[in-house]
Amino acid sequence: MKNKILILTALGLGSVFAGNASAASYVSSNAATKTATLTVDASQGTAGGGLNFNGAVKGAKSFTVPAGWNVVLNFKNMGTLAHSAAVVKGSTPPLNVTAKELAFPGAETKMVMQGLAMNAADTVKFKASTAGTYLIVCGVPGHALGGQYLGLKVVAGAKAATYQ
Repeated sequence: MKNKILILTALGLGSVFAGNASAASYVSSNAATKTATLTVDASQGTAGGGLNFNGAVKGAKSFTVPAGWNVVLNFKNMGTLAHSAAVVKGSTPPLNVTAKELAFPGAETKMVMQGLAMNAADTVKFKASTAGTYLIVCGVPGHALGGQYLGLKVVAGAKAATYQ
């Protein structure tokens, strides 16, 4: 069994099978291209009754991204309910996600209000052009208010993206 865990860990799969993915599996940085890649898995486990991102609820976890960098947000719905993701302004989840609430052009999955079906995925690309405090929320009505959101800080002078 110990050898199997070591092999899975070497392949980067050990934490997935252990049920507790590491922070490194949710974020990577490429300083040369000024690109941060974020992973947001909707309904990963039962926290928040399934209304969670990466297993965290109510902004308990947060990404930090250097200001001016390009962001690639890889989204996957792991739950049975429909979910989506959108980057919105401020630190309070909005009642509904509309174009007015979006923090950056293009910073939302397809079907943001309806959500994507179980096992569906989408890749969102945007530029984190303005330093500030934002949220990554589920755009399905009621989900963000139910706690399905993560923090996003865009920080001038940051050297790499992080997840804590």
